[in-house]
Amino acid sequence: MKNKQMIFRGASVMILAMLWLLPVSLMAQQQNNETKAERKERQKSEQNQRYLKARQAILDSAFVVRAESLQFRDGVMYLPVQSSINFLKVTGKEAVMQISSDFLRTASPNNLGGITLKGDMVNLKINDNTKKKRLFVTFTLTGAIGTARIAISLNGDDLAVIDVDGMYSGRAFVMRGPVKLPQEVQVYEGAEF
Repeated sequence: MKNKQMIFRGASVMILAMLWLLPVSLMAQQQNNETKAERKERQKSEQNQRYLKARQAILDSAFVVRAESLQFRDGVMYLPVQSSINFLKVTGKEAVMQISSDFLRTASPNNLGGITLKGDMVNLKINDNTKKKRLFVTFTLTGAIGTARIAISLNGDDLAVIDVDGMYSGRAFVMRGPVKLPQEVQVYEGAEF
């Protein structure tokens, strides 16, 4: 009796595994059967959907850009960074811009190895060219430790390029990363001062 139950359970597990893998297999076959033109069209459509979602999040002032890389003043190359502690977060009129490093955690004002600038956005300007799929947003962010001018560029995809300029020192750094909704990602915000 126990052997029959074990065989039945084993068969049930195999059937469930096959049912779970079948849609994945069919999707892979469908993508493999598409022509080069169909694949390009599908990728273009997916890219457009990502752009529209990112654009709307920025226009709604409810987004997070977790930086995948940073480029400092006059730097030639982008340095990969930990995205959960390097970000720009906008919620309504409030913005948080943070850059940090795991190597300098204890020797920093924000306890995460860098700086955190938090405050209200002022002088918000939006240039939205829907025909060319380009969005350019600028604003000034003033917090307890200083002021920065922030410019966000979005060009036909969800990848944002953010230029951060000090009010008196010129370009400070550039960060790049995808635009996400706040509920889609997690970030660790340090102390502002």
